[in-house]
Amino acid sequence: MRALRRAAVGLVAVLAVLAGLTAPAAATDPQATAERVVVVGVPGLTWADLDPDGTPELWQLAGESAIGALSVRAARSTTCVLDGWATLGAGNRARWAGRADPLPPVPLPEDQTEGAGTATDPPGLFDTVPEDTTLSYCGLQEQVAAVGLADPQAAVALIAADESTVRFGAQPAALADTVGCAITAGRAATVAAAGADTLLTQLDQLPADPAAAADLLENCPLSMISLDPLVDAGIPGVDETDTGTDPLSRPAALAAVDTSLSALRAVLDRLPGPTLLLLEGVSEVNDGRPQLHVAMAHGPGLDGGWLTSSSTGRAPFVQLIDAAPTALAALGLDQPASMNGQPMSTAHGRPAELSAAVAELEDANSRAVVHYRSTGDFFWALVLTLAVVVGLGLLVVGGWRAPRRTPERVRRWAARHRPGPVTRRRARRFLRPVCLVAASLPVATYLASLVPWEASGSPRTALAGTVLAATLVVALVAGAGPWRRHRTGPALVVLGVTALVPVVDVLTGSHLELDGLLGYDAIVAGRFTGFGNLTFGLMPVAALLLAAAAAWWAARRAPEGRGERRALVTVLAVGVPVVALVGAPGLGRDFGGVLGAVPGFLLLAMLLGGIRVTVGRLVVVLGVAVVAVGAVAVLDWSRPPSERSHLGRFVAQLLDGQAWTVVSRKAEANLGILLGSPLAYTLLVAAVAALWLLRSGGPLRGRPGGLPADQVAVLRAGLLAVALSLVVSAAVNDSGVAVPATSATLLVPLLVWLVAAPVGGPGASGDRVSVSARGSTD
Repeated sequence: MRALRRAAVGLVAVLAVLAGLTAPAAATDPQATAERVVVVGVPGLTWADLDPDGTPELWQLAGESAIGALSVRAARSTTCVLDGWATLGAGNRARWAGRADPLPPVPLPEDQTEGAGTATDPPGLFDTVPEDTTLSYCGLQEQVAAVGLADPQAAVALIAADESTVRFGAQPAALADTVGCAITAGRAATVAAAGADTLLTQLDQLPADPAAAADLLENCPLSMISLDPLVDAGIPGVDETDTGTDPLSRPAALAAVDTSLSALRAVLDRLPGPTLLLLEGVSEVNDGRPQLHVAMAHGPGLDGGWLTSSSTGRAPFVQLIDAAPTALAALGLDQPASMNGQPMSTAHGRPAELSAAVAELEDANSRAVVHYRSTGDFFWALVLTLAVVVGLGLLVVGGWRAPRRTPERVRRWAARHRPGPVTRRRARRFLRPVCLVAASLPVATYLASLVPWEASGSPRTALAGTVLAATLVVALVAGAGPWRRHRTGPALVVLGVTALVPVVDVLTGSHLELDGLLGYDAIVAGRFTGFGNLTFGLMPVAALLLAAAAAWWAARRAPEGRGERRALVTVLAVGVPVVALVGAPGLGRDFGGVLGAVPGFLLLAMLLGGIRVTVGRLVVVLGVAVVAVGAVAVLDWSRPPSERSHLGRFVAQLLDGQAWTVVSRKAEANLGILLGSPLAYTLLVAAVAALWLLRSGGPLRGRPGGLPADQVAVLRAGLLAVALSLVVSAAVNDSGVAVPATSATLLVPLLVWLVAAPVGGPGASGDRVSVSARGSTD
């Protein structure tokens, strides 16, 4: 037990050292400041819209600015125009508090008339608008932004009270309240600026006279301008746009945006002192299909390169929630604790030619869109694949009995039609390659990102074909190499590839996981780098079973009586770097992954090291996991706020009293996946497989696949460690049951492959080894 205790202490120390080594150096130069910040929001603007001929002003600004791909994710899955402005002003995810279904007319009081933020405005949020039941998802907000919002302060108050806004801990209009005054042009922008502590100047548009507009903007350090022509550029119906107006063509709408931007830049040229101009494609429009949008920053310290921020940790990606912290940093003001975004900065690597840079951003959007729209179908494909494997296993391997009340004539018919030995052998030979293909599918989703499938004419079809090809390659390598002569060789190869590919990927920048079908995308904006939650269901799980196999191999070569000690050291030698890789802020960045991986490896070390497993010791194991994560998180928190990962930001939220908001939001996300994700059905199939494989007399009882007894003990120890790791991970991750569900897509096919082994196959008389799994759980 002393060896295990020393290893646990060493694990925490390694994590702490690695956290410090991977932390980027703090900036020594002071933040470049500006006298004013002008935020321009263009709903619906994507990089595919920019063209040197059709939008010359936008093109020129992009050439002079730091640019990036913008995730506009707000507090709902699709960000419409008022969601976007509310999120921008809060520096955190918020959403419009209005209804999602068509609104009935709200009549104006007879003694009041519409104004522009004056005392004569009606107290309601909406002017009288005709009910339009044909509006698309975002059409309602666009209609309200066009003709409503008579009382923006009341609108902001309702946004603040919305349950989704509260769940993220967002404070609407926090940017304007921190600055103290704001000028808005366009009604939609008022929901970002009409805070209780803000002196607001509200305009429908800037004055046409450049001198007058310059005098106005000079009076306040913060201005927000909404350019909305793209809202009316779609035709979801036959004759009208979402707002019920006559439709513009998209080129005409873009030309109108470009003209307005040209006029605005002429005004900004008149202003004294430096100005930071932020241009954001603030939301979706019309049918509301989520995608990435335009982000430009032109001003002190942001005049070139890719945009990035520590909220993404990856160039050229930024989030809408980063706009407010960027504005405050430029004005030399402190960021409120309620803001989760981080100031934007620049990164190298942008192509010298603007056309090449824009092409890269368009490709990034294409990959993200395909990923976003394909994951649901792929998850169903995983469910179906797993069900086919388990169904074939039940038919071919057997190991189950008919119910006792089955009629005798049915039993006799089944006995007459039971396949003979030759047929069963052929069926097993067919089933085993099917299992290898199914087990190879998860890791193939990462390998598919090695191919530029987004450049094809049909990217979704190209992605599906690439994943299928990668699956067959992995299965072929596993089943056809020289290791196939060993009873567990092909399975270990699949586990090895599944563990190695994510490790190499995270060490080289997480290029395969971004937009991989089991990875993440910038539209959802849950993560931009490091290990995603679903990857934890694969890499550390595969590493646990590989550690068990390595411990068996090391123990059989140990001197007499030292096999258990050698096995314990081997497990810890694998576990320490794996856990460090998962939790390091500059690498895996997986907060819940460390909490899940540490107990799994320590339990496996105890089982194979001959250490008795008790409840008290399990509590100590879980405590070591918490200490390990806490050490990394505190070290990450000690860095400057702009350089922290989500580990350090969680510590800051804990100190600010907002940690419960994060915990409750993750719990709701966990419950939502349990009730609504296709992956949840994978657990049902896995439960059927577990009942079949583990029941008394089931294929995993005794000696599955003809394995020697000592190898069976090691396998069972590995599966127990995996089970503990997955239970903890499901409890602490916001992906919840999706983590063990993803793991099932790897483990269940490999277990079926094992029990489908022909009796008397190679290695049936394997050497005996002094490795035990004699722990108990009393």
